[in-house]
Amino acid sequence: MSKPTTWQRTKVQYMLRNRSSGKFYARWKVAGKQIWVNLETDVFSVAKVRVGVEAGKIARLRGNSAAVLAGSGTMADLMAVYAARSEANTELRPSSIKARLVALKKVQKTWPELAALKPSQVSHDAVAEWATRFKGEGTNYTPPGAKTALRGNSATSVNRAVDTLRRLMDIAVERGAVATNPVSIKPTEGRLKKKVVQKDLVLPSNADVQRLFVGMETNGARGGWGVEAADFCRFLSLTGCRVGEVAQVTWACVDWEKKRLHVKGYKSETSDRFIPLFAELETLLKKLIERRKSAARFAVDGKPFIEPADSLFRISECQKTIDKACETLGIERITHHDFRHLFATRCIESGVDIPTVSRWLGHSDGGALAMKTYGHLRDDHSNTMAAKVNFGGAA
Repeated sequence: MSKPTTWQRTKVQYMLRNRSSGKFYARWKVAGKQIWVNLETDVFSVAKVRVGVEAGKIARLRGNSAAVLAGSGTMADLMAVYAARSEANTELRPSSIKARLVALKKVQKTWPELAALKPSQVSHDAVAEWATRFKGEGTNYTPPGAKTALRGNSATSVNRAVDTLRRLMDIAVERGAVATNPVSIKPTEGRLKKKVVQKDLVLPSNADVQRLFVGMETNGARGGWGVEAADFCRFLSLTGCRVGEVAQVTWACVDWEKKRLHVKGYKSETSDRFIPLFAELETLLKKLIERRKSAARFAVDGKPFIEPADSLFRISECQKTIDKACETLGIERITHHDFRHLFATRCIESGVDIPTVSRWLGHSDGGALAMKTYGHLRDDHSNTMAAKVNFGGAA
């Protein structure tokens, strides 16, 4: 008896059903490449409507592809192909797809004439001129409330845009519209990009961090959200979690017996990890439980006040509360991610070796990034260590 396949055919053209999840997907072949679209439903009638909408998009994409193949296509056609491929790439996380589309918009905004050009008209000199202009002038975006436009762009922003243009021209090469990619000519691509400068990590002292937590607790008296925000940040500083990971941590992730916490990371395979249930972290979690117990509104029909599948916190971020507390207390503004840096720095200052800290952070490089980022000590710790040094000379 043959083993059933993962994909089940349906009566609707291009539409398949995943036997495992029950969800419907659509599949097309465009210019020799398969494009998959998750219809994000397990209801047949809904999927049938959605596959019709996606079919319209594919028809337009085929038109763009045909134009490129025929040699009559423009860079606008390539951009449409690239955007569709990115959105259909099941190997990319949603955040990565979004980053690609944002970078594509920046290319369009900083080089508005590009869309009307044929791929053969995109020369090496034109690309270099665009990159220089982009690095110096940026997108000329004016943030709400600002009096002037921002000048220049971050290295990450520029380099993603360069990568996007390279991918666009790769498609042109693939379709035979051009013989070589003007972005990939070595060492041109490296010169097009903006040098990434490692910023000095400036973190508040432990005393200021504790002041900040207290300040946050008095920040949102209504509904107790200030207290929740303070504990949210305490959790970040005691676990090294990325802010986006916190929502994935449920009460089922807390292993009281083995004294460890399961962090369901999303960035890479190694970001799914276990970290020790440090004494302060265990105290914080028990404090959360007591607060849930005392809040009668969280108990319904006598059911437990928390379920294993419940997230630890009622909020997913609290940057505005952090900002207000920093401003009130005169502390340099910090972000959610700075608490991750605080966690790593505290661990290293406590004597934990960098490879171990790297594993707790969910890094996959064995500690190379952690060494580069945290291979320093804060001034107060450095001064404490210096006082212990004895060179054996006369005082």
